[in-house]
Amino acid sequence: MSPEAGVPDMISAVVTFHRERQMAVATLHAIERMRRFAEARGLQVELVMTLDGGDPETEAAITTHPALRASDTLHHVTLSDLSLCRNHAIEHARGEFIAILDGDDLFSANWLVAAVDCIRTRGRSSIAHPRLMIAFGTWNAYWEQLDQDDPHFLPETLVSLNHWNACSVARREVFARCPYVVARVGESGFGFEDWHWNCETIAAGCVHHAVEHTFRLERRKAEGSLNLAHQSHAAIVRPSAFFDTL
Repeated sequence: MSPEAGVPDMISAVVTFHRERQMAVATLHAIERMRRFAEARGLQVELVMTLDGGDPETEAAITTHPALRASDTLHHVTLSDLSLCRNHAIEHARGEFIAILDGDDLFSANWLVAAVDCIRTRGRSSIAHPRLMIAFGTWNAYWEQLDQDDPHFLPETLVSLNHWNACSVARREVFARCPYVVARVGESGFGFEDWHWNCETIAAGCVHHAVEHTFRLERRKAEGSLNLAHQSHAAIVRPSAFFDTL
């Protein structure tokens, strides 16, 4: 399969796991709910999962989950980097559409279908994000993500603010043009791989859309959080071609 090829009407759900343990069970329940919703509307969904330096409890939570099918794959890797895990999974994905999902979050049942509908309506270079973000766990909050076409969106605000969470859906050709860049926290001084990817995709001509009537539940943890690691190491976003356009 060429980098830009993909099975029509198939969504490859890229799910990155690390040491989520039993939290992975709830995530897979949510993904299976999305898969059944999509299948009822004529779409196929495959799971392409990575387990990066995982532990036996997390592996068991994944491999014994009733949602898994023979067509789903789990890749055991020791990459120690979320970006590289996503790239690895995307390389092994078969779908025309790629959905980026984290192994400890939850999603609205319609998320995958609504995202694909958005991309088909708004154009091949569109990137879909959930409209509503809901944080739960050690921090409880909610907020709406902004559409890039919204008149209130100002490109220069990306210098200090990441408008879109990593949960996204796009055609695989978008990820082929703009792969994630390694961001091992504490080694390079750079972090926020999703922020950097958002900037790079805009520079490449993509447009980020917030899809109405969809949400993502983002789990906030007291420890083991990549966001906390970025903060503790005072990480900054990598230089991007996007900033040359301002």
